[in-house]
Amino acid sequence: MGFGRTWRSWVKECVSTASISIMVNGSPSKPFKMERGLRQGDSLSPFLFVLVVDVLSRMIGEAVRNGRISPLLVGRDNIELSHLQFADDTILLCPPDEETVRNYKRLLRCFEMMSGLSINFEKSNLIPVNCRPEWVTRMCQLLGCQETALPVRYLGISLGANPRLVKTWKPIIDKVEEKLSLWKAKVLSKAGKLLPNVVARKIITLQRRFFWGKDDGRPGMALVKWELVQAPKKLGGLGVGYAVVHNAALLFKWWWRFSKEECPLWKKIVCSCYNLNPNLLLSTQKLPLRGGPWRNICQVPIKEQHVRQKMIDGLTIEVGDGRSTRFWEDTWLQVGKLKNSFPRLFLISNQKGSVIGDYGFWDGIEWVWHFQWRRELRVWETETLDQLLHILQSVMQEKTLDEEFLSYKFAKEIWKGLVSPRVELFNWFVLVWCAWILEFGQKWAAPGTLKDHFESWRLTPLRKDLRKSWMVGFFSIIWNIWLRRNDGIFQNKITGVEDCVTQTFLCAKEWCSK
Repeated sequence: MGFGRTWRSWVKECVSTASISIMVNGSPSKPFKMERGLRQGDSLSPFLFVLVVDVLSRMIGEAVRNGRISPLLVGRDNIELSHLQFADDTILLCPPDEETVRNYKRLLRCFEMMSGLSINFEKSNLIPVNCRPEWVTRMCQLLGCQETALPVRYLGISLGANPRLVKTWKPIIDKVEEKLSLWKAKVLSKAGKLLPNVVARKIITLQRRFFWGKDDGRPGMALVKWELVQAPKKLGGLGVGYAVVHNAALLFKWWWRFSKEECPLWKKIVCSCYNLNPNLLLSTQKLPLRGGPWRNICQVPIKEQHVRQKMIDGLTIEVGDGRSTRFWEDTWLQVGKLKNSFPRLFLISNQKGSVIGDYGFWDGIEWVWHFQWRRELRVWETETLDQLLHILQSVMQEKTLDEEFLSYKFAKEIWKGLVSPRVELFNWFVLVWCAWILEFGQKWAAPGTLKDHFESWRLTPLRKDLRKSWMVGFFSIIWNIWLRRNDGIFQNKITGVEDCVTQTFLCAKEWCSK
């Protein structure tokens, strides 16, 4: 994976020099050194294991690309799904194809020989879905593992269980009943399931029995209304909370993740299976009425009307460059959807469905709004447009101080070790244009900002063998201009342009030769 010899020797030293003692018949054995393997409780082991299983993930990915393994195709976009990994747990997925199963076993054997980590097939399970029984039996014999049917427990979550059945929630009820004094709402909705009313009532009953009960286990008298006990402390309650509302809030977290995260694997699968647009808020799309857990997640605001508005109001769009947010149809301002706040302007707009970035341009200093109308605006419509522009003015004038002073993506192109650190640091502060480009036969109009100078220089198309000298030249230019300037100010030493250019080339040549 490209790790240096010194780093590998450090890791080997940490792994091989540690000593442990184990219990044998209740007595500790003599300490002995560990030569290999990962130890539970060792702070280094999780990091090393992540590195190792990353190799397994790459091996599976390469086998899929070579056609050795047929992945599972999910959704209308046929998203390839071959494996899922979480720490030291791995789920392998494939269609009912015997050759793929055989190649999976061969690949795991190769991984075992390379890493020294053996796969315990006796503790592994084959979970068939709509497969022929004889094929399943044959594959279990081939792999040497047991067959298991859905639902199954995996990492504390019941996979494939029907969330509408009360028995699915029995582990949650048992957990609440067992550790009620330490009860927390986070034990609900680990798998994105809607809490049935029967289960909610059962949990509330356990809470009330625990809260009002006497020491000998007999039920006690309720001193206040249970609604007051559930109310937040700032409203005079005890902050116990309502299980259904907690559950709805935890489910709605997925609404926020859908809007916030770029496009992880889970989001791609959800969008493909339920025909959703990954760039839009869920509240603006047609939500699925059928399906598994995701249908329950989408139905939360529908079933819990008293929390719907607060949840929707809590979702806002991060506009960014305005290329993924619709101007009229999406909720990106406090006034809500602009098509509802300004229906007349929306009616005569010639840009319905367009994104924010299509409604204006930067003139170098500020954003200028530009609208296209089906006809010329009337007087009262112009007044309405002024109201809209007033609202837009309050949110769009942050332009690019954030981008100019807080965005340092270009810095990674400076810190390449091509020149000394002080020269790199200086160039990080000062980015300008100079006559250096003439040596490379380039014609260039100087851009407007310091950052643009460097980006334009870096993106100039050149042959690969010229890239290093081109970038070193930039650093040399800035550095020598700075030195000549200091000579003129502090030593009254005036240097001509030709001398400055000559010194720039000499300096660059010296740096390139190192």
